[in-house]
Amino acid sequence: MKTSTILLIILGFMHALTLINILLFEGMFNDIVFFFNTAIFFFAFAFYTKRQGNPKKSADLND
Repeated sequence: MKTSTILLIILGFMHALTLINILLFEGMFNDIVFFFNTAIFFFAFAFYTKRQGNPKKSADLND
């Protein structure tokens, strides 16, 4: 699966989590949603960094 597709799915999940909190729970769980969104963001950032770093490293090793 392409990196952009995975990152788009993660972004959609973060927005859905926030939307559910606002509409269904009237913002009762803002701190928990903020925590999960931050954790998901760091996961996505690490995933993107790892995915972008792999082709460059393997290309350097082959030269």
